[in-house]
Amino acid sequence: MASRERTRLADVSPAIALGPLDGRYRSAVSSLVDHLSEPALNRERLHVEVEWLIHLSAHRVVPGAPVLSSEEEEYLRGVVSSFGAAEIAELAEIERRTVHDVKAVEYFLKARLAAAPEVLGEDTVLPSVSELVHFACTSEDVNNLSYALMVRGAVREVWLPAARALVADVASMAREYAEQPMLALTHGQPATPTTLGKELAVLAHRLGRQLRRIEHAEYLGKINGATGTYGAHVVAVPGADWPELSRLFVEHLGLVWNPLTTQIESHDWQSELYGDMARFNRILHNLA
Repeated sequence: MASRERTRLADVSPAIALGPLDGRYRSAVSSLVDHLSEPALNRERLHVEVEWLIHLSAHRVVPGAPVLSSEEEEYLRGVVSSFGAAEIAELAEIERRTVHDVKAVEYFLKARLAAAPEVLGEDTVLPSVSELVHFACTSEDVNNLSYALMVRGAVREVWLPAARALVADVASMAREYAEQPMLALTHGQPATPTTLGKELAVLAHRLGRQLRRIEHAEYLGKINGATGTYGAHVVAVPGADWPELSRLFVEHLGLVWNPLTTQIESHDWQSELYGDMARFNRILHNLA
């Protein structure tokens, strides 16, 4: 017997989560939305585009380009800080036309530059610098920096506080049960005794070692064009010290500059970070 036509779940409002992380476990991971969601990615893309425009102005990189005032810089940074539900919807509508996520962010920012006179007055130069948005960049220049900022924020503001609290709890339990006798086994046979506190101290020590590695993790970034050679940069402004400008910009974002890449940032730092996190979690598996 043929089944009845089913209701399309994709049409249900509010939208249904694709997986359990955003469904039944939403409360456990909701603090990561501000860092690792698609809107968070677009906010960081906007952040990078704004800071790059300000950087070009502050260092007088492009001959003839006007220098932004402090009020204009504040306006631009306000575009990032005020990025919320209405802006997310607006950006999604732009992307439906561009079918390109980074280009949509570029157009979104250009629209804010065009609207600047409504806030700053007709004397503002922001509409005239519209074509400096995304200047000499390839999409990966914006994306690699955005992802590094996202991951750094998630680790420092969400993961590390939780991990530190967990290690502190295990260390506290180790002290509390320092004299609690516990049977120890070697080769599956009873051996010399230990205490519950001592065994918990072993785990706290192991966790602490991985925690310190993660606390000192490096988050690398680059902004050097489509093939990592500053090709478009040098053609557009041959007299500028592009490697130095690149270094200053990446470090201004609070990241570690990667001076040598292909089109993409190599992402070795991510392998290093996630490897340390995997070991931390493996120790927790021992605890469980």
